[in-house]
Amino acid sequence: MDPTLRKQLVSLDPVPFTDLISTLATSTGSEHNHAESLFNSLCETNPNSVSIKLILLTQYSSHSEIRAKAASLLRNLLTSTSNPYFWPRLHPITKCHLKEDLLISLYNEHKRSVLGHLRGGVIELGWDLLPDDSWPELIFFMFGAMVSGSPWVQESGLLIFAHLAECMEWSLLPPLTTLRSILLLALTDTDSAGGELDVKIAALLASISLIHCTPSEDREKLQDLLPPLVFVLVEASIGNREEVAKQAVKMLTYLVGIEPIFFCWPELVDTMLKIAEFDQLEEELRREAVNLVVTIAKNGEKEPVMVEQLVPFLGQFLAILLQMLSDIEDDEAWYTAHPDDEDKNADEKDNFKFSKESLYTISAALGGALLVPVVIELLPAYLENSDWKKRHAALIFLKEISEGCSEAMKENLEQFVNIMVNSFNDIHPRVQGASLNVTCELLGDPETHVASKCHERIFPALLQSMNTYDCPRVQVEAARAAWNLICSCNKDVLKIYLKDLLVQLHMMILTGNTVVQDEALLTLGSLAYLLEDIESYYEYVMRWLKAFLRDAIHNADRILCAKLLQCISIVGAVLGKSYFRNDAQEVMEELMSFRAAPLEADDPVTGYMLQLWMKLLKCLGQDFLPYMDLVMPPLFQYAQSESDVIISSTNMDKEVKMAKGAGEELRTKFRILDEKASACDMLYCYADELKEDFFPWIDKAASLLLPFLKFKFHKEVRKTAILAMSKLLYSAKLAVEKHMPDDPEEPCLEVNQLCAIIMPSIIEALHEEHDTELCVEMLECLTDCIQLSEELDEGQVIGIVRELKNLIVRRIFWTEKEPRDVNYKQEALLLNQIAKCLVILSLEPSRDLLFASWVKETKAEKTIPTAREQLQEFTLRQIGRAIMCVL
Repeated sequence: MDPTLRKQLVSLDPVPFTDLISTLATSTGSEHNHAESLFNSLCETNPNSVSIKLILLTQYSSHSEIRAKAASLLRNLLTSTSNPYFWPRLHPITKCHLKEDLLISLYNEHKRSVLGHLRGGVIELGWDLLPDDSWPELIFFMFGAMVSGSPWVQESGLLIFAHLAECMEWSLLPPLTTLRSILLLALTDTDSAGGELDVKIAALLASISLIHCTPSEDREKLQDLLPPLVFVLVEASIGNREEVAKQAVKMLTYLVGIEPIFFCWPELVDTMLKIAEFDQLEEELRREAVNLVVTIAKNGEKEPVMVEQLVPFLGQFLAILLQMLSDIEDDEAWYTAHPDDEDKNADEKDNFKFSKESLYTISAALGGALLVPVVIELLPAYLENSDWKKRHAALIFLKEISEGCSEAMKENLEQFVNIMVNSFNDIHPRVQGASLNVTCELLGDPETHVASKCHERIFPALLQSMNTYDCPRVQVEAARAAWNLICSCNKDVLKIYLKDLLVQLHMMILTGNTVVQDEALLTLGSLAYLLEDIESYYEYVMRWLKAFLRDAIHNADRILCAKLLQCISIVGAVLGKSYFRNDAQEVMEELMSFRAAPLEADDPVTGYMLQLWMKLLKCLGQDFLPYMDLVMPPLFQYAQSESDVIISSTNMDKEVKMAKGAGEELRTKFRILDEKASACDMLYCYADELKEDFFPWIDKAASLLLPFLKFKFHKEVRKTAILAMSKLLYSAKLAVEKHMPDDPEEPCLEVNQLCAIIMPSIIEALHEEHDTELCVEMLECLTDCIQLSEELDEGQVIGIVRELKNLIVRRIFWTEKEPRDVNYKQEALLLNQIAKCLVILSLEPSRDLLFASWVKETKAEKTIPTAREQLQEFTLRQIGRAIMCVL
């Protein structure tokens, strides 16, 4: 800033500074930006002068716009969150003047636009100063203002108290009975016109703050504040003060949650429901009123008397929620069930969503004994209404309360089943879909088999809904309902409808869109899994599934291929290898066409396909070998993709940040780590199933899995990598015994070479591992390496001995330091595995090397027999000490 201009702005002449504030208040664009830059620079260099000039402008300027702007700027400067260093930089004399003049301005100012900023400035400063008792004058001003004859001053005192009650030193305040009397008088002022309504609203907020800050044992003394408080709340709601009313209701809801018994007053429930019913009010205020009643219901378990006061209003309360459920639009995208329509709830409005959440909450809190009789009385009028939204609301109502009221609804099962079945045939598809949703929730209980009791009514109607080809969404909902019913019905019932279900599912896969096909295949898979008697239909089902698969391959529809393969593998797994072997081979032959279009690691279908190939492997066993060249390249790529993973410490929803290339950062869901663990598990399964026939891929699998032994971001990745190592060792051993590595085109590391690679990695990972379970797994793998190696060299033995010794010491330290966190069963397994490893080492041909290594490790010149004795003594002593820690 130009020094001359700065000198003018901070001079005794008020005109330059006033002009600057006027510019800030009235100008826009570049002129405003320039003035703002000047003001900010002045605050940095002359904070005392700026503060004094601003407070003087709020007191003496004849223009309300300038006073309001000056008050606004001063409030912002005094706000510690946005300007934490401004107040501490002020001179003590400036601070005293500011505190005094702010309070004087509150007495003299009548313009509401200015008062709001002045009150805000006082409140912001009070938050910082009152906890240290650095502004006692504010407390005296506040209580003097609360009984002032001026409505402006009285409102200021009440609002300041409402905001600062939490941070005041209560020993400086008047007695509680005096505060109660002051607030009661302000709440019950008979003249509610003009400014006095604002006083009442300020008293309302102050009363809520007083109730909140008063200790529980003294709150009963404030009980008589509730009636006038609620009355003023109604006045504010209908007096165009809905924002304040909303704030007050939110505060009351919070208090109901922490002190429910204080609000055991039926008129409070009655008032909230009347606010909720008044459709001229803002929807958000009405929802907040309902939420307060929901909070009362939630506290019924803690204070049963709260439920008792709610019972007389249940009919009115549920009718309000039913009406809110009617607030939904008819979205065309719903009917098509297109896979690109990601948000299937886009047509749900705020009232609809809020009502669903509230119903779920109160049904869990109140239970069916109270709700179901009222529901039975309310629903017929909605179910018979000509407006589809009303009928839809009634069914969604049932869906949301079905979990919390399940027992009471099952006692009236026939009545509710009639409602659902009749709605299956409703003229409006949205109502049909809602009825199918209710069926899923109410009858889909696998433990009680409740659907079996009413199958004669449900299944025929459901099959008809599955035949609704003109509305894919209804078909989708019908398939989901069928899936739930299949899971909850006993097998004897399913046999009755098996043929019809298979026919309908066949037609849905044949004619439906992608979403319909997905749901039909999932339902067919569950039907096959739960009903072994599908054997009589196996040939029929497998024939058309394979036909669909051929079409999907021909159309390059990878997603549908994956879903079909999943269904085929489930059907085949249920019937077993004897039935499925030939079909599995035929399926794999069809899939060989994927050679022309290889699967990529980032293809969402890849993981799906790899999992399904695993199922086919277990079915075919050694017969799966011809297809390994198809499977292994994408599996290796899948396992090693995105290996540089960095967990973001600020992420709250389990996302990970992954570094790729030259500093490029990508974010993905935690799912990628699960996929990596899954890929390691697949390699383990292939080695386990194929044994020596896995030898062509042992080298690459080992090199890929070794880094995962220290993959600190995911335990399952480390665990599956460790388990896979042992399987690779045994596969290599069997391959060597059968002279399979002799084929020059199929190179394979010999067992000793493989052990030499694996052992250092295991020892290094063991040194960093803190999970006891994984330490046990690593020691088992290490023991396997020792047993399979024909001969260990001195360096290998020294490394093993050193790590075992350190491991024992670390575990002793851990069990002594954190005894509550110790899994003693796992610790015992660990000690047992250490002992086993030492026993294996003490056998020929490693015995002499073991004792020689001990001599080097202890850095002493001893003979082999002495080293043997000391090693035995150390091992017995330390393992014994560890066992004592475990015990």
